[in-house]
Amino acid sequence: MFSIFEILALTSLCASVAQSELLAPCHLNDMVCFEKSVNNAMPQFLSENKDLGVESSDPLKLDLIEGDMPDIKFKFISPITTGFKKCVTKNVKINLDALTLHTELDCPNLETTGKYEISGRLITLPIEGNGDFKISSGTYKFIFDFDLETVVGDDNKAYLSMKSFKQKNEATAPVSFDFKNLFNGQKDMADNVLTYANQNWKQVSDLLQKPIWNENMKKIISNGNKYLMTEPLDQMFISP
Repeated sequence: MFSIFEILALTSLCASVAQSELLAPCHLNDMVCFEKSVNNAMPQFLSENKDLGVESSDPLKLDLIEGDMPDIKFKFISPITTGFKKCVTKNVKINLDALTLHTELDCPNLETTGKYEISGRLITLPIEGNGDFKISSGTYKFIFDFDLETVVGDDNKAYLSMKSFKQKNEATAPVSFDFKNLFNGQKDMADNVLTYANQNWKQVSDLLQKPIWNENMKKIISNGNKYLMTEPLDQMFISP
């Protein structure tokens, strides 16, 4: 018979082993294997884990997103974005000597909702208002280049961490914009702007997207780094 202490120890060991299997190990130069491993890990990578202090990345909740461009300023208050778990990772390339990572995400559907405040010009039309909003996208493409660093854990093992990143974003399918209470409820003016935004979704997305996706990705990376601290570098890659 096992004692209660042996059972607890076994449970803890099993949880530790399961927790460390975020990424299936690959040979260092096998990017096909590594890309598959990353895609398999994405649902867990984007999920909440209270034990690790990781918040959910899908749905992803933020306090505030602010856009401050020369012609238009906006705030998204308490925005929630869903759909990241449906994204597919492609063209993954990691270089542990240079500590760099390149990856691309194709996301078939992303939706952001919350409260907004906006003023300025939406390309050619004036825009002003505050209220509820929803932005729903078709396929969105993200390209990331990360600078990595190695971090020594409490167990004296080396772990990878995403230190900084550059990203490019592109909407490759129509995006739907719905802003309630534009122009304090003046329907004709509001309908005119919304029709323009939805007909010119590519240009409007290009105008607004940078602060939106930057803030989302900062949160995802912060969450992801906590997961990476469960996966020692020597377990991620198999030596030749």
